Amino acid sequence: MSHFPISPIGRNRDPRIDPLPGAVSRRHMLRVVGVSGLSMAAPNLLGACGSSSRQRYDATIADARAAIATALSATDTPSISVALIDRERLIWAEAFGIIDKDSKAAPTVDTLFCIGSCSKMLAVIATMILVERGQVNLDQPLQRYLSAFKMASPEFAQVTVRMLLSHSSGFPGSDYRGIFSTSARDGYAAQVMQTLATARLKHLPGEMSVYCNDGFTMIEPLVQALTGTTYAQFVANEILTPLGMPRSRFALTAFADGSFAPGFSGSTKQSQEFTLAYASGGLYSTPSEMARLARMLLNGGQLDSTRILQPASVAEMARDQTLTQALRPVMNQDAYGLGWDGVRQGGLAAVGVTAWHKNGGTSVYGSDFFVAPDEGLALMITGSSTGYGSGVLAERILLNALLERSRISALPAAVPSTPKPEALASAAQLNTMAGVYAHYKGLVRLQVQADRTLAISKYASGAWVASPASLKLRSDGTFSSDDSPNNAYWTAATQGQSYLLARIPSGMGHVLFELPYAQRMVPKKELSAAWQARLGRKWLAVNDRFDSLGMVEGGVVFTLAGVPDLPGYVLASADPIDKHDQIADASGSDNVAQMCLKIPVAQGRDLDDVLIETRTGEEWVRVGSSLFRPLLNVPALGVGTHSVLIGAEGYSEWRQLPVEGSVTLSGGTAWKLYDQDFAPVNSGSGSGTCPLPGHGNTAYLLLFGTVDADIGVTVA
Repeated sequence: MSHFPISPIGRNRDPRIDPLPGAVSRRHMLRVVGVSGLSMAAPNLLGACGSSSRQRYDATIADARAAIATALSATDTPSISVALIDRERLIWAEAFGIIDKDSKAAPTVDTLFCIGSCSKMLAVIATMILVERGQVNLDQPLQRYLSAFKMASPEFAQVTVRMLLSHSSGFPGSDYRGIFSTSARDGYAAQVMQTLATARLKHLPGEMSVYCNDGFTMIEPLVQALTGTTYAQFVANEILTPLGMPRSRFALTAFADGSFAPGFSGSTKQSQEFTLAYASGGLYSTPSEMARLARMLLNGGQLDSTRILQPASVAEMARDQTLTQALRPVMNQDAYGLGWDGVRQGGLAAVGVTAWHKNGGTSVYGSDFFVAPDEGLALMITGSSTGYGSGVLAERILLNALLERSRISALPAAVPSTPKPEALASAAQLNTMAGVYAHYKGLVRLQVQADRTLAISKYASGAWVASPASLKLRSDGTFSSDDSPNNAYWTAATQGQSYLLARIPSGMGHVLFELPYAQRMVPKKELSAAWQARLGRKWLAVNDRFDSLGMVEGGVVFTLAGVPDLPGYVLASADPIDKHDQIADASGSDNVAQMCLKIPVAQGRDLDDVLIETRTGEEWVRVGSSLFRPLLNVPALGVGTHSVLIGAEGYSEWRQLPVEGSVTLSGGTAWKLYDQDFAPVNSGSGSGTCPLPGHGNTAYLLLFGTVDADIGVTVA
């Protein structure tokens, strides 16, 4: 799957691209522990029951089992499920690991996993069904079909349906507020459309493709507007039921215990994850059922006697959608299709095989879906963590299948990890590289050294952290270190921007993948006094739900920082929406810091303006749809009984408490207690009593309730 460090929903994180990998964010951390002993469900070897002329793939399956066992153990992933498919049949399906650490229950091939962004392929198929019925033209503006759609940038009227499906709309990225939840809830797509109504475009529609979840989420209201049917019901009626996928579903209600693979925190089984962006990443399925979808695609839109799409629609989905885009500092080798992350997956293209591929990652699950149309092969793999290497396993299994059927003569060898010959870098070459660069998750700095090498540093926790390895000019004109010679960097300028480009090993390591890694930042005028006063302060989330995983996992704080080497910018970090050291240009206004990156493919995804709003004399911060109030003005409650009112907007309320004693709550929906560093101490719903932290200088209480609720708080 993965070539880039990326947040869910989307590609899983691959640290190899980062010259200085930092701390992995909460949603990238594995929420599991080691599995004591490998448990396997009984294999489903359907291929062995067919005619003798059918390829058995015994060696491929044996290798896959061993590789999956290693991945389970090495990454503390609880469970993995996989299926290998050809045009006519499900060749092999098997599930591995455990789904209950107490009973040691194993998953089966019918166990549900959330397939994350692989769900986007269902959104594309749903759209293409409407295209074939004459209800949608891909190249007509979205507003033609969805009149309520609007944005702050007037160019929003140019956003077409095709742009939603090819990541080229120009939307800021992903509204992560409440996207992952511990309970079912409607309304997320409406939230996204409401957020877009006041948002700016980050680039002109169609100018480039950069991964964008919100574009796919907008397929939900589009489908409902055109059909009068909810998106989930339309997908069930028009795709899942006709294809014979009865278990596949969106998490509209809680699933029966044991029917799905849960995530774990330590030895504790986590609550079911509800991904509320259905079209972007919310489908639960099994590899065996996704095999039926794959066979439909392999057969030009038809499964057995059931036709879902015409061959032309399947071909259009697999067409490179980036060829005519203006901003391409380096060719996207994979090439976005409609929904597909790539229509020529690099590891298979290296052996002369075309493969379409889609990765999916949520806060719990990691998946990959590969379809090799000319070979009549496909692979679906999913697991209950994001770190087990789903894309590498998928590539490995398909390469072995190609070898076993004699389509290739040998498995490709890894690119040698040998430094290219050094060249003497000129002052001009070094100065072209030197500077501060940014991507959506932080900053990188290149500095010229006396020995004509480049020192590379990453900005983390308010300081530049240098890599011990320096970058040297090589004979091919790129810069790389002796320690990681296949991680090469160079620059390119296009459309008025300068980019740091990267070449990194991909997949099984036999190909090198190129992408725009970061954008050079040009210093601006110094921050105004208003922005300077905000640096280092904290704001607290007030409009996320108590059951949002962003809140459940403890993230509540928003902070602003400056960069000494880069005047005019601020770095925004917001724990509950997985935003860390994201750069914004604050040089043009005292109240708006604008998203300022235009990086195609992945490193310019999920951006937001930072807006300062004055409420009752306080400076609040809005980032996307998320709202934060200043910590500085949180009222303190002492010993005694107090009344806390939830206002007309329904925002949660914060209070500061002593650290010793206990607190009793009544009249609210839910509550969360934090220590002075905002580490979660306790939480509950409705009424309850709990001890205060007993350490530090203060504690913080977060209260949730209905509009105008009067919540009683007794501190003893």
